Amino acid sequence: MKDKKVAIIVGTAIGVGGLAALLLSRRAAAAPPGAKFRVSGLNISPEEVNPGQPVTISVIVANIGGEVGSYTVILEGDFMAQENVTLAPGWSRLVSFEVTPTGTGTYSVSVDGLYGSFVATTAPVADIRVEDLVISPTEVYVGEPVTISVRVTNYGTVAGSKTITCTVS
Repeated sequence: MKDKKVAIIVGTAIGVGGLAALLLSRRAAAAPPGAKFRVSGLNISPEEVNPGQPVTISVIVANIGGEVGSYTVILEGDFMAQENVTLAPGWSRLVSFEVTPTGTGTYSVSVDGLYGSFVATTAPVADIRVEDLVISPTEVYVGEPVTISVRVTNYGTVAGSKTITCTVS
């Protein structure tokens, strides 16, 4: 039923002939065969910690292919880890690794060609963490409101700030 509503809106906007051309062009452009993955959005948080404090390294993995498939996300650099994800076509998932530096210095990481770094220092740092993501309701129709909330806490020893970005796709 939801698809019919979208088709009626598109038909009204571009006319019946335009809608027929749009539907024919969509049939001609078949979905890509097989699963194909794209890794993006490398995020390292926090970017400065004291030794022994955890750092979260995350990326978004998306299946841009035409079939369900599995992909192994590999963290490399000064830390090594991997996680296998299985995604349906058009789906994406946030994959996170938690690492803990044992000494001071700059630590380099890479995930699928995306590179970044963070610093472990003995100086006091802000350790601002975003936790407890809540999405309500979890399923809606197009145009209905959704509330997205998180808890932000500074576990560090000095004041600090953090930019929180919400991306909905």
